[in-house]
Amino acid sequence: MKFKRIAAVLSLAIAALAISLACSVNASIPFISQAQPTATKRATRTPRATFTPRPQATETDVPPPTAEPTEVPPTDEPTAVPPTATKKPAPKATAKPKPTNPQPTNPPGPTATTPPKFPYKASIVTCTHAGNAWIKGAVCSDRNCNAKVAGMNVVMSDAPGGSILDKVKTDTYGEFTFVRNGSGPVGKPENWYFWVVNGQDQPMSDAGGPVPLDQGHNSDDLINKCPNTAAYINFFKP
Repeated sequence: MKFKRIAAVLSLAIAALAISLACSVNASIPFISQAQPTATKRATRTPRATFTPRPQATETDVPPPTAEPTEVPPTDEPTAVPPTATKKPAPKATAKPKPTNPQPTNPPGPTATTPPKFPYKASIVTCTHAGNAWIKGAVCSDRNCNAKVAGMNVVMSDAPGGSILDKVKTDTYGEFTFVRNGSGPVGKPENWYFWVVNGQDQPMSDAGGPVPLDQGHNSDDLINKCPNTAAYINFFKP
């Protein structure tokens, strides 16, 4: 610092000495003043250097070291969020087909009914007890047998449509009777069939029967049999 100050003082002294010498030279040479003066350059003063004081070191407080963060234990496991149900797009409504005009159909015609094969039909056989074996019946002109027909031929056989074994005519009341006398085979009933015929013995009804007659027995131990009994069968208009 002192050296710099001394150098500055010396510089100022040299400058002052130079100025005084210049003034003395001008006074000793008078003819020079008559000449046109020449501009002399004045020495510019060198600015004095300024020194900025160095700031004093200040002690700064060093913060204490921070403690390392401790790991926080994990809490309960996070619950999984259920996925949101995505709404399915509604099915597009399909256009209904336009109804077509149905073609008119003809109404079904009446079903043809098969005409009866014969003008008379045999009824169900019924049985009853009697002192001897016989078969009675009637030929009727209606379904309820309210009116009976006299003079009709009725035949008997041991098979439907078989050989005619006996034939009778209905009386004035339209009734007929077949009498069976004697004893039949023990334990073997006789099966009889009956139907109406015309004058040429051609059938006019289906065969009614069988009519089982077990002659010579006094008990009803045979199911659906007519042991030592009478049977009834009628023929009516269908």
